Amino acid sequence: MLIGFVALLCLAQQVPALDLRESWNLMQFQGPAYLAAGHERDAARENRAIGQSGLLPKVGITAFENHIDGTQKQPDFFGNSHTNDLNYASKSATLQLRQPLFNKQKMAEYRQGQYQAEYGEAVFDGKTQDAAVRLAGRYFDVLLAHETVKLAVAKLNSFNEQVASTQRRKQLGDGTITDVDEAIARRDLAQAELIEAEDSLVVARRLLQEYLGQAPDEIATLQDTFPTPPLQPDNLQEWIIRAGTDSTAIRARRLNVSTADEEVAKAKAGHWPTLDLVVGYTAADSETLSTQNERNRYASAGVELNIPLYSGGYVSARARQSVASRDQAEEDLNATREEIISGTTREFRGVQSGEARIHALEKAVKSSERALDSSKKGFMAGTSTNVDILNAQEQIYTARRDLFEAKLRYLLARLRLVANVGALGDDDIESANSYLGPRLSF
Repeated sequence: MLIGFVALLCLAQQVPALDLRESWNLMQFQGPAYLAAGHERDAARENRAIGQSGLLPKVGITAFENHIDGTQKQPDFFGNSHTNDLNYASKSATLQLRQPLFNKQKMAEYRQGQYQAEYGEAVFDGKTQDAAVRLAGRYFDVLLAHETVKLAVAKLNSFNEQVASTQRRKQLGDGTITDVDEAIARRDLAQAELIEAEDSLVVARRLLQEYLGQAPDEIATLQDTFPTPPLQPDNLQEWIIRAGTDSTAIRARRLNVSTADEEVAKAKAGHWPTLDLVVGYTAADSETLSTQNERNRYASAGVELNIPLYSGGYVSARARQSVASRDQAEEDLNATREEIISGTTREFRGVQSGEARIHALEKAVKSSERALDSSKKGFMAGTSTNVDILNAQEQIYTARRDLFEAKLRYLLARLRLVANVGALGDDDIESANSYLGPRLSF
């Protein structure tokens, strides 16, 4: 444990380069959003002790010390008034233990505390998995932004070469001013796209830093090889069943309903009597007009019954309010269940269609490269125009960017799908991380 802590500390201090796995470790060590979720869970855990406290004994001490200084008028037998000076002290201390014997409200609070603690754990699990997905999304956004900048630079260089080529051809009498203007227009657009891509990269890095607490100097990008293994299970209905059973969001909503049920029981318990065991010990010293240095020491033990009769309608109104809140919690559970099913369906289809889209775009990149080569040969033979070459160049860079983005979307869809069924863990992060390798410097 100490070695792991030291390793994380060194990672947080240096952070020369990160991959997705290292980013996940760093976020757990110092990421503000993740740490906040942990504190929220710790606070929720205390609901167990808070709920249990209502069923345990309460011990307290009550003490006072008074000094009386004044006068007292008192008539005698004949009706004459006499004035007496009052000047004495009185002090007392009572130690009391109160143990609930029967209290439906406290019992409901105890059960409610258990559900609230479990709810906090479920919320933390959900936020942890959501944080992992969001971290991966921001990490991939940086990779995509960097790739976009790289392709934008390559496209700008290519168009610059095309501008120079058309200008030379025009000088030699083989080209036209239209070809030159068209090439310059594409070059200028590529310059604008590069500026936008560089801005997007700066923003993407800052958003990643927001999750990690600091920005890395290098991060790992996608490898050239990109396998797309089939989903296990490969049936959507099985994923939906798993989501309905294991989803952290649904589990949290169920616990919220249970908490609301206990709130109803607690509200209705206002009509029930309570019975407490009360044990006390009192020590009192006092002095009055008729007594001097009076000392009392006595213990007491007994039961105290409290029967509520009428509270102005508060208990009934509170019960109706809690029932309405419980019904709301049940509908929130139904809405969350539908949302999880929709999300699971979307991500399942995203993985399956993502695999097909990657293969299609890989073919598109190769065919675009062949189309560019054919356009250049056709231009030399007089069957293609300069615009055809520019269009082919535009198409090949678009296809390459789309392919890179499709790969990232595929990985993110797999992570989201597993998170929807509440099963996203370190092994899934490691699986996505295995697609990364080459380092990018900023």
